[in-house]
Amino acid sequence: MQKIITEKIGGKVILLLQEDLDTADQRLTRCLPSLCQAAPELSVWIDCSSLECIKAYGFCHFVNQLLVLKSYGISVTLLHLSRQQQQLLRLLQVDALVAVVPDVAEAYQLAQAS
Repeated sequence: MQKIITEKIGGKVILLLQEDLDTADQRLTRCLPSLCQAAPELSVWIDCSSLECIKAYGFCHFVNQLLVLKSYGISVTLLHLSRQQQQLLRLLQVDALVAVVPDVAEAYQLAQAS
């Protein structure tokens, strides 16, 4: 089950997803539409260090989940993405749709700076 952590940084709302990525999760599907309306700058950060969906369903399922999030018009940032996974995103030509940041600390720095 994915952990969903919501945090506010300045005027931005950050949704941090850990352990899994499941856009069918009712907790996520209930909060996304309201967050999209309430927060003009909504970002979803996904900790890719140990995603269950990749282990269980494969990388293409993960990419599908990213595309579902992007359909909401949300900014998506991937954390702890391996070099091999970055290459797969490039090959599938979806790397331009997401930002890749090495870790949470750097993501916070970028969010505070912008």
